Amino acid sequence: MFKLLCPKCNKASYSADRQFYAPCPYCGHIFSGKHGSDRRNEERTTKKISFGFPHNGQSLQANTKDLSRSGLCVEIFSELPITAGDDINLSIEDNRFKARVVWKKTLPDKSLIGLQKII
Repeated sequence: MFKLLCPKCNKASYSADRQFYAPCPYCGHIFSGKHGSDRRNEERTTKKISFGFPHNGQSLQANTKDLSRSGLCVEIFSELPITAGDDINLSIEDNRFKARVVWKKTLPDKSLIGLQKII
């Protein structure tokens, strides 16, 4: 169990995992004990949308995890030939855009990538 001190209201809370971003139970500020305040300033919408996209000659299947105006988090359930800094072209529902991989986290059963939309 990790004791987390909110950088906004300075109140302590506890979590089983200090790495993932979570809202403060007192003031709602989004932060993690390991990484500090969330760097995405817009509100995130949790929404699962399945889509596919080509990358380096492979066709990858993915799901959105959360979305904001400037970025999104994506789950991919296959071997991931993507690294931070890669640019990818996406088509999700009726929206087509280019995004840059900001971070990547490999888990035992899937990979998560954080994408920043490029205008």
